[in-house]
Amino acid sequence: MSTGVNPYTKKRKYKPRNPPSPDRAAISWKEEEFQNLVRDLGFRSKWGAQFPTPNSTALDAPPRYIELYGAFFREGYFRLPMTKFTGEVLTNYGLHISQINALGLPRITHFEFICRANCIKPTFEMFNVFLFCELHWWFLFLQVSN
Repeated sequence: MSTGVNPYTKKRKYKPRNPPSPDRAAISWKEEEFQNLVRDLGFRSKWGAQFPTPNSTALDAPPRYIELYGAFFREGYFRLPMTKFTGEVLTNYGLHISQINALGLPRITHFEFICRANCIKPTFEMFNVFLFCELHWWFLFLQVSN
């Protein structure tokens, strides 16, 4: 009679782990992916985009550079130069783009896309009615609840 359990498999206890803080999360993407991103998004050579050194973190950028994760561009639809609306949101919250969570950035771009699709000029005041900024290692944007 089979119980459906493999007697040779050890049962492991689930140990939840907190993700590393932004200053300890090593950047781990391939140089080919970086070059494809630079090419596909039309980065200008004068911007001087550089592939990060192995095991570097967001805090290891050379002087006058910032580290941005590929997810900003892939999932967050972030583009350079950034839109005036994105700049307005960051300025009004007193944030630098490198302080935004890659999951929080799509909230800004999605809000802007929805406004523009409905022929409405997005503004910080409108954005702030629906979303607010909160710190969770990085800053992210959460929905305002009633």
